[in-house]
Amino acid sequence: MSQKITRNQRKAVASLLKYKTIGEAAGAVGINPRTLHRWLGDPGFRLVLSQAEGEAIDLITRRLLVMGDKALDSIEGVLDCPDQPGASNRRLAALAILDQLLKLRELRNIEGRLTDLEKEVF
Repeated sequence: MSQKITRNQRKAVASLLKYKTIGEAAGAVGINPRTLHRWLGDPGFRLVLSQAEGEAIDLITRRLLVMGDKALDSIEGVLDCPDQPGASNRRLAALAILDQLLKLRELRNIEGRLTDLEKEVF
C-alpha cells in the first residue's frame, strides 16, 4: 500500500535509516527535530518508514546469506591451516556470521508458525 507523504518526509525516512538520532536525521533533511517527532506520530509516515526499514533488513539479510558461503569457506581454510596468521580472527568472524544466519532461520520459522496460528484463530 503506497502512502502519500511529502518529498521532505521521504527524505526524512531515508535519513532515519542513515543516522543514529532523530536530531541528526532532522538536521540532514533541514527540518526541526520536533517536526520529525510529529511526523513519527503520523500512521501514514510510520507505515512508509516501516516499509523502508523492512526493505533495508531484507537487503542486509541477502548480504548475510551471501557471506554464509564465505564463512563456511573460511572455517574450512582454518581447519586446513589452523596456524596461518589471522586464522583465529577469520574463525571468529565466520562463526558470528553463521550464528546470525541460524538466528535468522529460527526467527523466520517462528514467524511462519505464528502466521499459521493467526490464520487458524482469525
